[in-house]
Amino acid sequence: MSAEAEGLPEAPAEAWTKEGYHFGRYRTPIAEPVFPISPLRSLRKKEWHYTSIATDRFFVAFGMVQLRYIANIFVYLVDREHPDPPALYERLAPLGVGLSMAKSSIDGKTRFHHKDDRIEIAYEDGYRMRLDVGLDGGPGPGRLKILGGFTLGDSLALLHPLSPERPAYTHKAAGMRCHGTLSFRDHRIDLKDALATLDWTRSMANRHTTWKWASLAGRALSGREVGLNLSADVYDDAEGVSRENAAWIDGKVQTLGEVRFEMPTEPCCEDWRLFSPADDSVDLSFQPLGARHADIDYRLVSSRFVQPYGLFNGRVAGEQLRDVFGVVEDHDAHW
Repeated sequence: MSAEAEGLPEAPAEAWTKEGYHFGRYRTPIAEPVFPISPLRSLRKKEWHYTSIATDRFFVAFGMVQLRYIANIFVYLVDREHPDPPALYERLAPLGVGLSMAKSSIDGKTRFHHKDDRIEIAYEDGYRMRLDVGLDGGPGPGRLKILGGFTLGDSLALLHPLSPERPAYTHKAAGMRCHGTLSFRDHRIDLKDALATLDWTRSMANRHTTWKWASLAGRALSGREVGLNLSADVYDDAEGVSRENAAWIDGKVQTLGEVRFEMPTEPCCEDWRLFSPADDSVDLSFQPLGARHADIDYRLVSSRFVQPYGLFNGRVAGEQLRDVFGVVEDHDAHW
């Protein structure tokens, strides 16, 4: 990791000691983000590991989400030549059967196994991925296989107080270099030019949680590797500014101030705008090319979300972007 990251300190080894929670924002991940909670309160704990990989032709995103009552596992692949609909794998697992979560983002493996479908991601001096899942839709059904990984530069690790005794921990990184191969149908792609993003989260989430989110990894017109993570409404400070807004330039993180999301009436097919009201650090338009979306209600758990994927154009941290692939999201959940 770089010697400095916009003044962010290195993380403590633990999220909690007998003195209390170590709330703050760090440039390295917390090795042991463990919360001292009772068995009854453990039902409030929500965890997920999301990763995206962007190549010149394909965009792949996969996530394993443990909500305690139920788990959601998804993988989707977008062919930029035929972007809508994506090729998709999705499964709901009652009580999280088949899913095991790692101890932290840098300790252990997060794995899902159901019949012939397997997903695994682990940290061993970098992230290692193994995917072998059947996808439907998009350019036609087929098996997606990924064997490879990506390196980790600077991080944005945040331990945030939803309340004094309700912590949320998230580890974000974007614009990370990949290695390995991706195979789908008759395509076999070397991932040496691909870039990845990471969202690893463990949260004692509020019963009602909302957020807006944006994520990308690509190359600026200058040729530099750029990553971006933005949010609103979930990890905000007292002034309403998200504490997890950050950009990565060639693997080095810099924190960003408030970014506003202007969401259109039809978020799946109309352009979004994201901008910094106080300066010009972010000024982006986002053109959807398709979307994942769902409106589910299982009484105890409900989720309404739309996650368009598409192209970002504009400016981030002094770098000009043209047609960089990524996602935005609007989410409202009771869990």
